[in-house]
Amino acid sequence: MGIEFRSGGYVRHVLMGGRTIKDGEAAAIWNVNGVHKQIIGPRRVYMYNSTIRFLARHKAESHQYIRISHCDGRVEHKYGPAALYQNPALHDSVSVHDGIRLLSENECIVVYNDSKSSADRNSVPKEVEIATPTEEIADTESESGPKCHGEKQRRKVIKGPTLFLPALGETVREFEWSGRDSDGAFTQSQNIFKILKTDPNRVLSLSLSITTADSAQFTANMSFQYNMNSLDKCLDSMDPIEKMYDGILADVRSFGDTVTSDQLRAGEQVAVMDRLVSLETYPLLCLAAKAAGFVIDSAWVTGLSYCATLQRQANDEQH
Repeated sequence: MGIEFRSGGYVRHVLMGGRTIKDGEAAAIWNVNGVHKQIIGPRRVYMYNSTIRFLARHKAESHQYIRISHCDGRVEHKYGPAALYQNPALHDSVSVHDGIRLLSENECIVVYNDSKSSADRNSVPKEVEIATPTEEIADTESESGPKCHGEKQRRKVIKGPTLFLPALGETVREFEWSGRDSDGAFTQSQNIFKILKTDPNRVLSLSLSITTADSAQFTANMSFQYNMNSLDKCLDSMDPIEKMYDGILADVRSFGDTVTSDQLRAGEQVAVMDRLVSLETYPLLCLAAKAAGFVIDSAWVTGLSYCATLQRQANDEQH
């Protein structure tokens, strides 16, 4: 019998003899005719020309669920606290998944489900803490949601604080937004997440290369404060940060065409800085943000750096 608990890696052919299945263990046994039975310990079993395989145990705590893919094609969610022995005669796969904890009212997730699975949530045990949608948009076919050919999708927005455990057929949307990588470069799909934060304190920081009307270059480190004013528009946008970034690039190109290198070196530099922090300089950014459900509140410069030629001319003037 031994002290160690045996799991799915223990498989033996027994010509004649017995095995003790301890309390906390389970085994599948196939006799000489291939007939299967499952034994959950504690129990002593005797076998003749049989195969015994001990079973892996899966456990879900109160914030988790077990996803079971049965051999007959059924899929089941078993909500914790629960345990299950994975039996190859009954299950194709068994896996344990965490629920999604939303800590505050400023956090939400977007859940899509097909019409066939809409009733599955009613089977969730009442003792399990589980989220209910705070907003539902029926039969949506948004480009940002998961595709399900031949069936309409329903979109639910679930806001915190709560714990969400999905029912069958429910898919939590995974957002892929652009952002700055470790080198500071703007990259698509840099931020991948499921929990969308709706709090107003958002800041987009960028390093913008600007070419002046006389082909000089300088870099402005900019920060833009913005907030969400339409969750629906945000959800319908695949990547609002990319759209706002494209708007900023177009705006700074137009801005650069109105600035000369002389203005950056002379006393007009303050006026250039004032224009850089004015939202009137960024009309395309503001339009892109509005279309994606956001409002730009303010902008500020965190640093300026000149190209080598401009910096050398500025140094010469100081001396």
